[in-house]
Amino acid sequence: MRVLLLTPHYLPEIRSVSVLMSQLADDLGAAGYDVTVLTPYPPVNMAEAHTGPVAACEQRGRVRILRVQVPPFVKVAPVVRALTHFTLAAGMAVAGFREGRHDVMIAYSPPLTLALACEILGRWWRAPYILNVQDVYPQALIDLGLARHRAVVAVLNWLERRAYRHAAAVTVHSPGNRALVAARGVPDEKITVVHNWIDTTETVPGPRRNGYRDEFGLGNAFVVLFAGVMGYAQDMAVMIDAATALRDERDIVFLLVGDGVRRGEAEELVRVRGLPNVRFGPFQPVERYPLLLAASDCCLATLQASVATPVVPSKIAGIMAAGRPVVAALPQGDARALVEESGGGICVAPGDGAALAAAVRRLARDPDLCRTLGEAGRMYVEAHYARGVATSAYDRLIRRVATPAAAGRDISGRGSSGV
Repeated sequence: MRVLLLTPHYLPEIRSVSVLMSQLADDLGAAGYDVTVLTPYPPVNMAEAHTGPVAACEQRGRVRILRVQVPPFVKVAPVVRALTHFTLAAGMAVAGFREGRHDVMIAYSPPLTLALACEILGRWWRAPYILNVQDVYPQALIDLGLARHRAVVAVLNWLERRAYRHAAAVTVHSPGNRALVAARGVPDEKITVVHNWIDTTETVPGPRRNGYRDEFGLGNAFVVLFAGVMGYAQDMAVMIDAATALRDERDIVFLLVGDGVRRGEAEELVRVRGLPNVRFGPFQPVERYPLLLAASDCCLATLQASVATPVVPSKIAGIMAAGRPVVAALPQGDARALVEESGGGICVAPGDGAALAAAVRRLARDPDLCRTLGEAGRMYVEAHYARGVATSAYDRLIRRVATPAAAGRDISGRGSSGV
């Protein structure tokens, strides 16, 4: 059976979506599907674009990766990003037609426009698509103040309704998102919760003293790590406020690794306040990310207080898999519930820099608490967020939504069999 996967990011881009979608493609290929991935080239204004040329077409086992050329839509103005999402969908639809018929499609959202590309291809091929909803648009954009104009919101609402109506199945990463999507009129039987997984064999607890401590000159400091996209939803200011409150505690260092539209603001705050305890680093290669987590003592997860949709940053499961406590400044919702239910960290109110600083200070003074929280988080992700459990759910969904002709064949085209 042929599966077409449409994603706005893919390795070597260093983003959670890149890792998730590459692992999904690899696991489906290992299960016997022939997978075609449609994705853009790494954005020219991101570090990943300068690590070497990326082939227009790659074949990795049963996974074929095709790159679509589009203008950058990362670290650009919101209006430019919105327009580029339409060109991205158009480019993927054209590339899909060239590749020929696929039996099932999977689209990552946002952007919602990828569902539109699936609808176009699906009508031509008479093939269904599965919509993987990570952020519920346009509500998430409205919460962040990025979608205000009535006409823009109307177009996004139209795209959202159309995406849900034509999708054969919708996957969400948390119960809260399931309820939110259901409230938009999507039938319950159409929605499946598939947690954003973590490969617990790749990300494991490791020793604090590794090459990263030497590379960043951290010595034996208590390292508070933020690693990932510094985007509109992330509250970088609360991290800087916490670092400001702890500036005189020289054994505590904040290490902020990654990039995004909010990084410049964070760097400017650090410069203006003259903070000696905050250091910045670029995105790190995916294969070294577990070492970066291991070099830390605790890790940050923050969201803007205005984020009302149930966002669950993928980094939380990664932090817990590494056996490090999460220090979270999060609004009420699924992300906060994950940290609290797992026992893998400490939560404070969003935007409360003083409370965040107090939580960090508490952990820095209590290594036994650090160890207890880290162990609890690790046990929780092993039980609930393992990679194989999640990607197997997609295998079942593909078989469920496939047309009778496709479902009647086994995934290698020789007759019915199980994975």
